[in-house]
Amino acid sequence: MRVICVIEWTLVIRPLHRYEGRLFAAEGYLFLVVHVDEARGIASVTCRMGEETLVIDMPYAEVVKRFHQAPPLLLDNLHGPAATKRISSDADGWYFQSREGRMGSYRTRRESERELIRHVLLMQSADPGTRRGRNSRVTGL
Repeated sequence: MRVICVIEWTLVIRPLHRYEGRLFAAEGYLFLVVHVDEARGIASVTCRMGEETLVIDMPYAEVVKRFHQAPPLLLDNLHGPAATKRISSDADGWYFQSREGRMGSYRTRRESERELIRHVLLMQSADPGTRRGRNSRVTGL
């Protein structure tokens, strides 16, 4: 004797949750939406600043605004061979090369690598018309 069991699933789509797990860049930092609380209208986002990981509660409307105002976020393999070629040093310190020019100087290679990552994120969150981020240090070639 065969027993056939039929299971019916109901898919409930919650529009607010479409932002969970998504990334956006703002002010040179990468943010990840980890949770949306529909009842409170709050989104919890996380980012890493320096050596500290922060979880910030933001109004959901602010998260939506950041997604729709920012240009599409394109993640670059910042630890790949192409990125390591962008780091250089001379007698004055460490630098990285960007589309905007040579950036630096920094005290260590590690600091230059961190600033390269920050710069890429900053450029992706900057005003598309200027593509000039805050706190960028451009030097001559």
